[in-house]
Amino acid sequence: MTFRASNQTSADAYANIKRQAAATKQYMTQQASAMQSATSQAWVPLGVIQHLRDVILLMDGWAATPGLAAYSQAQENDGAYNVATEYSAMRSAMVSARDALIAIFPTSGGFLAYQTMSADGTLGVRTFTAAQLAPVVTQCQNVAATIS
Repeated sequence: MTFRASNQTSADAYANIKRQAAATKQYMTQQASAMQSATSQAWVPLGVIQHLRDVILLMDGWAATPGLAAYSQAQENDGAYNVATEYSAMRSAMVSARDALIAIFPTSGGFLAYQTMSADGTLGVRTFTAAQLAPVVTQCQNVAATIS
């Protein structure tokens, strides 16, 4: 026999989704604020891209837990609460933000251009202005707005 760790209970899945959603709301709010500064190094949007990728993967697994819909209605004491619809809206906002962030980086041959090189060979990190990141900031704020 083996230890059964792969089956997720509705209670665990819902608690994990809620905890991760709350952390993501806080993170997205902080990063949107950081991207409104005069300039932001490429690490800021790259970090958000990776965060969203990881969060979507984790939350998709938890959201697929059998019985989650009924459990969430009972926990929220709201028979009309549709966790699948609310999760889908939140996930869509995350995917839109992730894709908008990916789109701001120039690419060539499948390689991402996030570093710069000066004439003397010094490497630097690409920077973005607040104006360049403004549409992405809106996307990050949209993610936070889907979470209460």
